[in-house]
Amino acid sequence: MSFLSEQDVQNLVINKMIFHVVGKNLEAPTLLKEIKPVQHVDFFLERIKSSLKGNLFTFLENSNTERILRIIRDKADAEANCFTEQSKLLASDFQSHHSSGNTSMGCFFLFELVSDKEKFYAIIKYDNEDVVRYVLDEELSEEQMPTLERFHETFVKKAEAMQKIALIQLDPSGKGGKVIVKDRSKRTNISGYFKGFLNVKRVNSEIELCNKLIDALKITFKRHKELLPESIQKSGVNKIYEVLSRADFEYNPEDASPLLTSIFGPLDEKSPILNTFKTQTKNAGIEGESFTIKADGIHKPPRRKIETAESVVISYNEDDRPEIRNLDDGRKQIIVTTARIITDDIDTSKNR
Repeated sequence: MSFLSEQDVQNLVINKMIFHVVGKNLEAPTLLKEIKPVQHVDFFLERIKSSLKGNLFTFLENSNTERILRIIRDKADAEANCFTEQSKLLASDFQSHHSSGNTSMGCFFLFELVSDKEKFYAIIKYDNEDVVRYVLDEELSEEQMPTLERFHETFVKKAEAMQKIALIQLDPSGKGGKVIVKDRSKRTNISGYFKGFLNVKRVNSEIELCNKLIDALKITFKRHKELLPESIQKSGVNKIYEVLSRADFEYNPEDASPLLTSIFGPLDEKSPILNTFKTQTKNAGIEGESFTIKADGIHKPPRRKIETAESVVISYNEDDRPEIRNLDDGRKQIIVTTARIITDDIDTSKNR
């Protein structure tokens, strides 16, 4: 889910950038100077914009990442070394969370972005062996400013080396902020150490995300019911619950077609169902969110409904389904057995 409007995205520019080398083979990160002027702007903006379709988090209280970014936002324009010095603290904190296990060597990038005078921040962990080797072999220090010109080709060819990215909007109230995260190591959520470094929590729980997805699917079905095969028209909502409750699976918003096909049947790439579903997930605030759908967490509503061509509607609990008989002339006979009839009156809900 994005917190940027389309206009904000179009107006994004990189105001400041810096990177440091981090990884398990280092006792401390290799710290460098701010890159002036900024380099490979189009490439990095494209990478940053890709995070807009990520998972939405919010800062927890006492987040060190938030604290440092607020210092940068408030002081970096007036104090020449503020951006560089605070980014070093941020990289060192990242290193302390990142240095255990089999974590790889890479570049810790920090960007300050501006759109219509509002500042945003992006943090990228980029695994690029060529850049790491260049920094370490050349023994660059924090007194030197690295150049990335010679690595343009490797950045472009190895775009998948962007392991983690967080796009951050600080709350103007002075406390808190929103964070969109894309994490290649845990697409449906966020890896433990990156979560610990950012000190964030997910805005929507998996249950909330799943319920919002179901609502988006229901609205999509009702809007385009007449386009679907008769068998799905009859029980489309039931089909939604049936498919989602079969087994656990990871919902991928970048390729929702397998899920939609399993519910609605084969869809043409120009089907309005695809656009409606995309719009509804955006309206529900889950556009771009990846998450795990737990089959045992899908609970089908107990009430069911039968509606006939004559506008007869029968509502019942699933365990009390009326008997349906096939007649010789093709019609169907519905038999309801009841202890007593409690209402036999004008339906005011349809006659007002």
